[in-house]
Amino acid sequence: MNQNKIVINDFSKEKSAQQYAENWPDNPESLNLYENGFQCGGCAFFAPWNQDWGLCCHQKSPHFSETVFEHFTCSSYVNEGWGPHSFTEDVDCHCRCHGENGWK
Repeated sequence: MNQNKIVINDFSKEKSAQQYAENWPDNPESLNLYENGFQCGGCAFFAPWNQDWGLCCHQKSPHFSETVFEHFTCSSYVNEGWGPHSFTEDVDCHCRCHGENGWK
């Protein structure tokens, strides 16, 4: 029996929503990434559900398999740009358009 509970329009984990709302009080590295524009929407492991929300697919992330806001971030962020995502840390496999071709 399938037990998946998919959330597509909000954080799927309350603690993550709280971290975002409070500017990562226990994680200054994530706040620094956020303030410098390195946010989930540009991570190689972000699978978008819609314009604002998506699934974290990075097994090294503390948010793996959570629905997160595209402007959220974490210390496992892998920059690929706001275009298509490769779901790999290997930069040789990353999209080179960085969303410049109207993907988003």
